[in-house]
Amino acid sequence: MKRNSGWKSILRSAECREVLAQVAALRKKGERVYPIQKDVFRAFEDCPFKEVRVVILGQDPYFREGQAIGRAFAVSESTTKVPPSLKNIFKEVRHDYPTRLMPKPSLELESWAKQGVFLLNTTLTVAHGRPNSHANIGWKEAVTIPTLKKLSAGREHLVFMLWGAPAKLFEEFLDQRRHLVLKAGHPSRPSLTGFRKCGHFRKANDYLSEHDIEPVIWTIGKADS
Repeated sequence: MKRNSGWKSILRSAECREVLAQVAALRKKGERVYPIQKDVFRAFEDCPFKEVRVVILGQDPYFREGQAIGRAFAVSESTTKVPPSLKNIFKEVRHDYPTRLMPKPSLELESWAKQGVFLLNTTLTVAHGRPNSHANIGWKEAVTIPTLKKLSAGREHLVFMLWGAPAKLFEEFLDQRRHLVLKAGHPSRPSLTGFRKCGHFRKANDYLSEHDIEPVIWTIGKADS
């Protein structure tokens, strides 16, 4: 964790340590847990509190081996089968910016993270092959809710993207007088109708620009060969 990142009060709390102890116990028993330990707080390491501009709220990490890297919706560059949700997110970026040159996007979404896009899952770990398996071990109470409350009260003019019903449950912790809260269906196949053409990427940048905040360059990636 970077010095003066602004997250220490949450990530070093007794509640967070208790959840980490539960996860460590599961790993010790032989449960395959994703992401690997060093990447559990990667989204926080990417974005110090004062540098966050946009929050994209996911559900829990990908539950297949070699995919989860600690950023919501992102996968390792070595992934051979890109998850449908990530494919659909890239399609929406292209929809919002159809005339802009669209380089090959980075599957790890590193360029977004470096620009202050906080890719936060509401649950930070998951067991192999079992989606939502760690949803009730305390991540939300120990980390997610305190993080959203801290951002909502301590910053101004942030953009929060809540995709899918589980993410929308956290709307109550956000002050919509101070921030822009965007809601849509989840980008996975079952709820794609509610996500397609939601326009969130352009809406986010329009809001940031209106408040004299540098917009996000959503289309950064390696150029096609």
